[in-house]
Amino acid sequence: MEYEEIVEALKTMVEWNDFAYSLLNQYQRKGELSERQWDAAERMILKAKQTAETKSNMARAVDVSRIKDLLIHAKVKKPVFRAAALAFSLAPTNGKNAGAVYVKRGPDYQGKITGNMFVPAKTCASDVPDSVVAVARDPKGEAIRHGKLTGQCSCCGRPLTDPVSIELGIGPICLHNWSL
Repeated sequence: MEYEEIVEALKTMVEWNDFAYSLLNQYQRKGELSERQWDAAERMILKAKQTAETKSNMARAVDVSRIKDLLIHAKVKKPVFRAAALAFSLAPTNGKNAGAVYVKRGPDYQGKITGNMFVPAKTCASDVPDSVVAVARDPKGEAIRHGKLTGQCSCCGRPLTDPVSIELGIGPICLHNWSL
């Protein structure tokens, strides 16, 4: 990578990367960087490109309307729908991601569905995008699978004890509160 290319790439990164900002600032003040700084800048730029490519490859188009409908029409305060080892919840209506659906696996944030696109987080597990698409395609079927596999309600997460509830993947109270 030529020095001019590195400088141009650093310019695109300064808003979100303090190291890029400091390197560019030094280059603009002194007109040069050390060989180690050029090497570090090049490695950082390559890593950022690889991360962006990985994220782009993991992004999936998905019709999330069925999951959104479940969450919006649930008769509970903060609805969370669980299926395929994932938890789906609505972003706050007054936040910068209003209208998005957040996706977690356990306590770990995996990404969000905004518009009709799953946007993975940097730390998103490789199998999550396909799982998101599967749940979006058939939320009820995935809820049933979740209940049978885990023995937990796909809506509240509590243990299911009744055989009928296990078959449905949802307990009797949640069955009343959710339109699954």
